[in-house]
Amino acid sequence: MAKPVVFVIGASGNIGSATVQALSAKYSDKVEIRAGVRNPDKADKLKGIAGITVVKAEIGEEVELPKTLKGVDALFIVTPGIQHRAPITIKTAEVAKAVGVKFIAVVGGASNLKVASFAAPMAEIAEAISNLGVPYTILRLPMFVENYWAFKDTIVGQSSIFSPVDPTKPFA
Repeated sequence: MAKPVVFVIGASGNIGSATVQALSAKYSDKVEIRAGVRNPDKADKLKGIAGITVVKAEIGEEVELPKTLKGVDALFIVTPGIQHRAPITIKTAEVAKAVGVKFIAVVGGASNLKVASFAAPMAEIAEAISNLGVPYTILRLPMFVENYWAFKDTIVGQSSIFSPVDPTKPFA
């Protein structure tokens, strides 16, 4: 009997590679794990992980992606940190549904507020995924400590950190 196929698209970044490593460590004997990256030639650190198959796959791409996702049981989409992340993440999920992917997990930001510049696309993604009719999970990760280095100038100059969270609600 063939193992179920888990596909992580956006696997070459910090979140994607950590996901692939965790899947390999805990489930490589139970599932086939594929790591989707734009350029497999630059994915040496993924190729060294036991039980991982590195595959060329680009989020939002509509020609090759349907072929690449055919036969995948569960898709883990790492939402890219780029301006047009919502349409390409949604397109990837739509392609997954069209080819029969049975479960979709999407990593997004900590907030689902429609007003914050980073959070608004995440809200759009969450709404679109929830309306696909495919079982899904939206993972809302908090800011990573490493990201706070970007706030150095506003911390020093204004004693402030600007972040896409609702300041009237507790951070949990």
